[in-house]
Amino acid sequence: MLSDKYVRKAVLFLFFLLSMGSCLAGCTFMSFMDPARSTPAMADEPVPPLTLSAGDVLDVKFFYLPELDESQIVRPDGFMTLQLIGDVSVQGKTPAELHRELLKRYATHLKNPNLTIMVRRMNDSRAWVAGEVKRPGPVQMPGRMTVLEAVMDVGGGTRPTADMRNVLVVRQRGGRNYGCLVNLKDVLKGKEGASFVLQPRDVVYVPPTFITKADDWVDQYLNKLVPQSRSVFLYPIGPGGGGQVGIDTTNR
Repeated sequence: MLSDKYVRKAVLFLFFLLSMGSCLAGCTFMSFMDPARSTPAMADEPVPPLTLSAGDVLDVKFFYLPELDESQIVRPDGFMTLQLIGDVSVQGKTPAELHRELLKRYATHLKNPNLTIMVRRMNDSRAWVAGEVKRPGPVQMPGRMTVLEAVMDVGGGTRPTADMRNVLVVRQRGGRNYGCLVNLKDVLKGKEGASFVLQPRDVVYVPPTFITKADDWVDQYLNKLVPQSRSVFLYPIGPGGGGQVGIDTTNR
């Protein structure tokens, strides 16, 4: 089993690779990075309270005034517009907090407002899968989803170059990022292990193996860039060595 010291170093190294790749792509992946966490501690973290954000789809239903019913998509500025009361700030509120605010604001227009809020779709209930998978990209999480499910199902499985022993899970909280390594290789071999359940906005990164990266380096910087000399060996054949056959050993 890998020591905690090794795991922390490996996670920090993979964070460095991710941030470097993001810089090369012209965007910032992480502005702040916390130390690596242990896998069991990070797996046991509670899911934060559900808060609303841009892109969420909300239904506002009135029990006795259906003409006021609304189905709204929260705008990029975090607001939505409702009849009678106009713009309402939604960003960062829980559904219960929004419900209390709507009751208060509608009370100035209605004698006894009786309404409910239904969250039809959460735009922020996504995770991302990247690295050595066949279908990298965002993953909708309608319910419970493990790292293995995200990689093998939504990610379309892994490439032969994937290092399944050191899958990195990055979690974002309060503008900061931290992560841990999850070993999927033993699970795929049929060994018993605890499931790691993802949370919204988690990033799953399946790194390439060290051998793969070394092969890529050799192929790019040696085989393609370093000029190769031409070597031909001639061997005598036939009676008395009267003929010759050549063998070209050039590395193309």
